Amino acid sequence: MRILRILLSGGLLTSPLAVGKEDPDSWQGSGNVGLTLATGNSESLRATAGLDVTRAVGTWESRAAASILFGEDDGVSSNERFEGSLQLNRSYGERVYAGLTSEFLSDRLAGINWRFAMTPLLGWRVVDGERLKLRLEAGPGYTWEGRNAGDRAFSSVRLHERLSFQMTEETRIFQSLTTLLAAEDPGNFTLTAEAGLESRLAGRWSLRVAGKAVYYGESQGRESGDLLLTAGFGYNHLPANQKEGSLETALEGLQSEGGRWVITALLGGSFSRGNSAASSLNTGLKLKRKEEGGEFAAGFFGSYAERKGAISAETLAADARYQRDLRNKWFVGLRGDFDHDKLAELEWRIALTPYAGWLLHERKGSKLAVEGGPSAVMEQQGGIENTFLGMYAAVKGEHKLGLRTRLFAELSWLGETTDWKSYFITSEVGIEHTLSERLSLKLTGRNTYDNTPATGRGGHDFQLVSALGVRF
Repeated sequence: MRILRILLSGGLLTSPLAVGKEDPDSWQGSGNVGLTLATGNSESLRATAGLDVTRAVGTWESRAAASILFGEDDGVSSNERFEGSLQLNRSYGERVYAGLTSEFLSDRLAGINWRFAMTPLLGWRVVDGERLKLRLEAGPGYTWEGRNAGDRAFSSVRLHERLSFQMTEETRIFQSLTTLLAAEDPGNFTLTAEAGLESRLAGRWSLRVAGKAVYYGESQGRESGDLLLTAGFGYNHLPANQKEGSLETALEGLQSEGGRWVITALLGGSFSRGNSAASSLNTGLKLKRKEEGGEFAAGFFGSYAERKGAISAETLAADARYQRDLRNKWFVGLRGDFDHDKLAELEWRIALTPYAGWLLHERKGSKLAVEGGPSAVMEQQGGIENTFLGMYAAVKGEHKLGLRTRLFAELSWLGETTDWKSYFITSEVGIEHTLSERLSLKLTGRNTYDNTPATGRGGHDFQLVSALGVRF
């Protein structure tokens, strides 16, 4: 249920950004969401979502922002933070404005169950150019909060600085610094600093890397500071023309038929220190090129996660294959695979497999094929090296749900010829949604089962990852 709530939260944050006309008076802004999950020998979950939108109508300006971070390693919460804000401003001239802001924060690992602050403010647009923007805000307010030591309320003062610089047409850096302190006790404060970089990949999609540092004046026996780094993909909803200079425009001259590389890139992760000492990284790349009568594909995926110095996930999977079509829906190929899983004590496994296959079913929008062949396998698991001959068999299929969405699935089996009770099963199911001619989003679940795992280790592992595909 917790995972379901996180997925739902991510969907709610991103769905409003994908609709709407490019009206200067409409909401503008950006959102980002990321999810990685590993179960089995590796128990790790990371979910992040963010939203930052603004709207200007005449002399009035509205801004809403929210961010969610949740992490869990081996059943223990390693990140659990939610913050949101809503601000309304009225301009008095070109540079000065007055407004009202409300902010909410929940950071249980830092001992803050909830905090709500309401602050009237006075703001100054120090620099308001096309590329560089700098704002300063200050004002008195009132804060209510519930901590582990009990509930309380106090008069507060809020100081805020925000900067944005458009380095190039595709890349911008952003930075902010916010202090909320008790008027009667300045030693009771929260200082939040954020900085990051956002670079447009194509159209409205961008790569986003950000860091946030939080320092608490009253730590209540907890760590007084928290540091968080995140990386992932984001979506920008802006009325400006996003085509000029984008990757999509640069590749307009390429043909959409065969002979073109299809590249699917994946990057996501987080790093935190302080009350939540945890980090994770998920990265991968898949290459595919189809020509008349043949196809080449290669790729890798790796994941790493740790909590308080203890590794909770460390895997690497890579493969490469070449396949040639024959008559009557038959085909032949050669593939190589490499696998590593530290927590399953699989130091390495290498398999080389020549195979043959047959296209069982092919209609518009759907395809189903089977393949198999002998395999030479070398591995080191649990400190023991082993070399054996095996048999490989697989079923692969895909089905289009519409013009832009398709389902794909693969089930493969690798067994030892001298001991049929020793086998390895890999299954993969996913959905891909096309965003444009060059971009697509993927959500993939990958499951592995080793019938003869290392002593004391489980045989089952599951991973759920999201990816952004870019076609070249």
